[in-house]
This record gives sequence, C-alpha cells and structure tokens, in this order.
Amino acid sequence: MTRDLTDDVALMRPVIDALRASGTDPDRVLARVGLPPGGLPAGRFPHSAQALFWKAASEECGEQDVGLYLAQHLPAFHGLLLEYLFLSSETFGEGLRHALRYVRLLSDTLNARLEVGGDVATLLLGMSAGVPRHFPEMLAGAVIRLFDALTEGHFKPRLVQLMHNEGAAPARYVKVYGCPAELGAERYALQFDADVLARASRHAAPELLRMHESLARRQLAEVERLDLVRQVRELIGELLVDSGATLEQVAGRLNMPPRRLRERLAMAGVRFNDLVTDYRCRLAKELLLKTDERIEVIVERTGFSEPSTFYRAFKRWVGETPVEFRKRGKPSGEQ
Repeated sequence: MTRDLTDDVALMRPVIDALRASGTDPDRVLARVGLPPGGLPAGRFPHSAQALFWKAASEECGEQDVGLYLAQHLPAFHGLLLEYLFLSSETFGEGLRHALRYVRLLSDTLNARLEVGGDVATLLLGMSAGVPRHFPEMLAGAVIRLFDALTEGHFKPRLVQLMHNEGAAPARYVKVYGCPAELGAERYALQFDADVLARASRHAAPELLRMHESLARRQLAEVERLDLVRQVRELIGELLVDSGATLEQVAGRLNMPPRRLRERLAMAGVRFNDLVTDYRCRLAKELLLKTDERIEVIVERTGFSEPSTFYRAFKRWVGETPVEFRKRGKPSGEQ
C-alpha cells in the first residue's frame, strides 16, 4: 500500500510569516489552495498540496525563484520543538542528532540523516525527486539560517545539493545560502564544516533536554497513531469495493498479525468495527446526496450483502431511511 505523505503545518507557518514579511498577502495564497484566511489550521496536510501552494506563492510574489526569495525573509527561529532540542543539548552536534530522531514531526518526506567524513559533515534531507523545487530551496535556506543562529555565526555551509536540473542563477544561490548550489545532484543535501558539531551550546540544560525529548516522543507517537488510523480507513475503502474489509484482511495488507493491529488500534483509542461503520456511514451519505446512484448500487458499494440490512443500519446511524435522507438533503429541483 502507498502511504499518503503529509506535512505538519508547523513546517509551513514560517513560510506564511515570510510571505507577510516580503509584502505579499498570505491570505491570497491560502485562498488559492482552498484554505481559510488568517493562517494554517492545526494538524497535518497532504504533501501533494505543496505543488499548488508554491505555484500560488510564486504568482502572488511575482517571483520565479520564490523558494529562494522567501528564504531571505524567514526568521531564524520558528518556535519549533526541534529547535529547543538543539538549544538544550550540550553541543550543536548532539542537538542535531537529537532533532533528527524526531524530524518526522515536521514532514513524512524528510527522512534526514547526518554523515560525517573528515572535515566535512553532510545533512541529507531525504526528499525524493519530483517535489516542487521551491520547497527544498526554501528549506535549505531555512536550515542554514537556523544553524547560523544556533551556533552564533560559526556555521559555515560549503555546498547545497539539489536534485532538480533547472533553477536560479548560480549567483543567487550564493547570495541566499552563502555557498554554491549544485543542480542535478543525486540527493538533496547540505554540506558544511564538521568542526561546528563540537561547538558547545550556551543554553545547554540536561533537565530541559529530557523534558523536550519526552514531549517529542509523545508527539511522534500521536503522529504514528493518526497515521495508522488513516491507513486503516484507506484500506477499508479499498476492500469494501470487493465486499471485504475485515480486520484480518486489513492486517494482512499492513503486514502485521490481526491481534497486533487490534492492540495498536486500541492504543489509538479506536475500534476496527467503529472505523468500518464510520466509513460506511460517510460513504452512504455522500453517495445519497451527491450522486443519483440507485440504492441497490449504494448497498453494494458500502459493503452490504442485502438492501434490508443496509436500510436497518442506515436508519440506526441517521434516524431515517436512505430515501428520506436523500429527499431531505437534495434541493427540491433535484428530487
């Protein structure tokens, strides 16, 4: 099963601030991607929405290289938990390694890791080819600005590697990053002087570090809980088409024993049968209100074997029959 990748809104809030700082109204960008004005809602959103967001941002800013453009307007600190892991660690390198354990709190696409060889350290960002170039170009700038602030100006970038083949003029990368950028690379990565990893943090506090790590572990567990529930819901939808969607079938698709899936769902505070019921109810309502499908077809698509069983279940869910629900919910001209 292909998992839908998501980003936390915390990853994009600094971009909203940068849009505002650049003189661009962020509400105009948000409106073009179907989001309400006033900022991003809490939670996570599909990574696939990045393409539409950056297209809208580019056009509203009038900037072809909008990722680089906004990187210049980003604040150094964003109030993220990962930044506090850095600050409370003994050294910059220790803080970086702590933060990398929890990078998924920001995005499913950032499978980041650190490599050190001789006097060069490389932060691999783990993104795949095909993401809008503005996102990694902005992210590289944000990381450099953050690392420079965390080390009080001692961070020295050497090279930014970008997988896309077409980008800005070389001089613009040097201006924004303080180092050259290599286009058409095999990876998204940032190379820098390794000696900065040993730099001590003036804000080191072991007790705060333990507190921040505990909070990060809880937040990561919540992300994984929501991810499991989302995957189970998606599989229920796929399997219902073939009149399936049993716990055993879903567990098989997730490559885990049924008992383990039941336990993990219980830890997430949900029951498998409730997820199936919720999916069937929402799908039935959508088909009744938004399509003209015959009831017999809706019965089949929601995984029921008999219309009578569907009718009883729907009335139990909604308090009225499918026919009554459809008649009440559609405008009079469509009935």
